[in-house]
Amino acid sequence: MEKIQSFQITGMTVSGFKCYQEPAELEFGNPTVITGGNGRGKTSVADAIAFAVTGLPFFGERGLDRLHNEVNPDIRVAMRFVDETGKVHELVRTRQGNRMCITYDGGEIRQLDLNDLFGERDVFLSIFNPLYFIEELGNDGRNLLERYLPELPVEAVLEQLPADLAYILKDEPLLSPAAYLKNKRADIRNLEENVLYMQGQRDQAESHGKELRQAAEAAAQKQAALQAELTALEEKQFAGLDISEMQDKLVDMSACYEEALRDSGGHEEQEQLSELRAKIAKRSAEQYQSKYTQALAEAAAQVKNLAARYQLEGRNYKYLSAGNPCPTCRRSIPAEALQSVQAEIKKAASAILAEGKEKQAQLVELQELDQKAADTFEQFKAGDLEKWSQEAAELEVRRQALAEAIPWEIEDLRMEIQDLSAAIEYGNLNQEEFDRLKECREELRQCAADLSAAEKAVSVKPEDIDRQIGQANRQIAALKKQIANAALYVSKRAEMLFSSLKMNHVEISLYDVVKSTGEIKDAFKFNYAGRRYDRLSLSEKIRAGMEVSELMKRLTGRNYPVFVDNMESVDDLANVRPKGQVIMAKCVHGAELSVRPMNPIPAAGQKAA
Repeated sequence: MEKIQSFQITGMTVSGFKCYQEPAELEFGNPTVITGGNGRGKTSVADAIAFAVTGLPFFGERGLDRLHNEVNPDIRVAMRFVDETGKVHELVRTRQGNRMCITYDGGEIRQLDLNDLFGERDVFLSIFNPLYFIEELGNDGRNLLERYLPELPVEAVLEQLPADLAYILKDEPLLSPAAYLKNKRADIRNLEENVLYMQGQRDQAESHGKELRQAAEAAAQKQAALQAELTALEEKQFAGLDISEMQDKLVDMSACYEEALRDSGGHEEQEQLSELRAKIAKRSAEQYQSKYTQALAEAAAQVKNLAARYQLEGRNYKYLSAGNPCPTCRRSIPAEALQSVQAEIKKAASAILAEGKEKQAQLVELQELDQKAADTFEQFKAGDLEKWSQEAAELEVRRQALAEAIPWEIEDLRMEIQDLSAAIEYGNLNQEEFDRLKECREELRQCAADLSAAEKAVSVKPEDIDRQIGQANRQIAALKKQIANAALYVSKRAEMLFSSLKMNHVEISLYDVVKSTGEIKDAFKFNYAGRRYDRLSLSEKIRAGMEVSELMKRLTGRNYPVFVDNMESVDDLANVRPKGQVIMAKCVHGAELSVRPMNPIPAAGQKAA
């Protein structure tokens, strides 16, 4: 079925429709004037024509039951019309109960077929009823106009822009400017979110680095303090003492003592006892020296670092969502790839957790080995001391038995030897200071291991996040420049599109362009002679509607009849020169219905009067 571009109604038969109980024959011309008092069937004619073509009344209401005549409920509307070629057609629509039947030139068709012939319902009613587009469609009218606005090639818009701007935009995909701008703004949002994320990563890396540096500084400060304390004790220990002279004196005194013992007896016991006491003193002073200190410090640092990485992966996983940047590649994550990225983060976190557990196990194992070695050392030390102390006690008993015969000078010499031996070992330190001296040496060894591990962690270079942030900011600036350029394109395009909507007194705006961002915002505005539609009189609304009806004819290429109701309130239609058939209904108080064709409509082969 070929599309009907233009038609004029020549006649109509109506029965069972509203006030038309029996069949009524109506003849139409161009123009046609319908007069009569209220309730005589003027508007029913408009409803019947709309019903024949669309299946709905003049204003598109859905309630069809009110169209049935109270006495004769079987609706039948037969509309005869002449198309643009002069060919005569008949369209018949009947409704019995809820059953609708449509025939066209004697053949049964569907409403979809009529839509192909006359266009969609809103198009036909917007032409036929001057008030339909404005009062019934509302914002849907904007969508209807957008569908029928002429195609505007990108090249045609670029020709109207400055040459430098047109050159910049010539390769941009501007066929759908709204989609182009939406994508650019989405890219900016993704980059801005990425920048925020990277700034957080940078701050976190800086915080972690700061903690590591603080730990290294603390270890260095502790090492310096311990070294200073140790140096002070070592300087005090032998300050003013000639250790070499004291050692020589000790050798001489020991020789004299041994000679005196030989002369007095008990020499062998005393020599053994001295050796045992020296061994006991030396053994008592021995402290456990761990061979695991360095390994323990490094293992502890590794466990701490893995724990921090695992927490970071956990935060990365929590942050993941479609559109946000990937923490690895920094690119926006498509919705379809979200699960795979989450799986990779989980996999990485699981690997870190497994490695952390392995390192933790190694740390525990080292600690156990260290504790076991310490226990073994103490066990052997205690055994040696116990054995040697028992041997010393036995020798002391034997020596005491012999000592009764030793002169007091020899005993004084022995005491001097003991005092001199202690002076050589302790120097100027008391027992508490001497013990602290040994503690400082052990703590220094541990502190050196901690400092080495901290310095090793600090030496690891963080990712160059600042460079990536700078690159992202440059991309954002470039995108904003593209949006600004596209905004100028959109503004010019809107200007050119709106020229298609130009009318005598009516102004229609479908959307506004935000020049700062290029964003297109829906803004369906309708004015007549500079005034809002809701503030117009009925006559002004009719004049405005007639202009919109002609606009729809121009945009759709369809020239259909226009039915103007309430013509009694309109002086003239000077602002509009209708192209096509006009049917005018006017209320005349108390008058019977009259349908008068002013000029007959010729069919093919006929001449116009």
